[in-house]
Amino acid sequence: METRYQSDCQTNRRRYRKGSRTLKAVVDTNVLVFDTFEDSEFHTEASSGLDSLEGWGLPSMVFHELVWFFRSQKIATPKTNVKVKEYLTNEKTTFIPCSADDVMYASSKMKNHREYNDLVILSSARRIGLPLYTFDDDLKTIAQRQGIELFRG
Repeated sequence: METRYQSDCQTNRRRYRKGSRTLKAVVDTNVLVFDTFEDSEFHTEASSGLDSLEGWGLPSMVFHELVWFFRSQKIATPKTNVKVKEYLTNEKTTFIPCSADDVMYASSKMKNHREYNDLVILSSARRIGLPLYTFDDDLKTIAQRQGIELFRG
């Protein structure tokens, strides 16, 4: 898998800023995965969507899932560290800690254990009052049912 690294990302992010909309969104893990891997199915869409946003709300759960994904793909730990730091320290990032309300929301709404992480992320968007940016069709459906706006990059 081909990854973009920090210096490349900063250069590419800057070129989209002029004339971009003023908008923030809570970003799901899959957006960061698609942004990271240039040969991924939605790389172009994920990157341009992130570039068009003024701010990224990144819930703590997103970082956990990102590390677990890299581990599952056998990405070297130093490369994982670089990507986590890149997203965490990006000027657009606002870190969103998981709250007790997020846990309560996710545990009360989940129909199976696989939904828990997504519902924690969804709850963050609901609590903060920002649209959700995701490529996960199931999560989009749940968000729409819950009245949570979706970012359409």
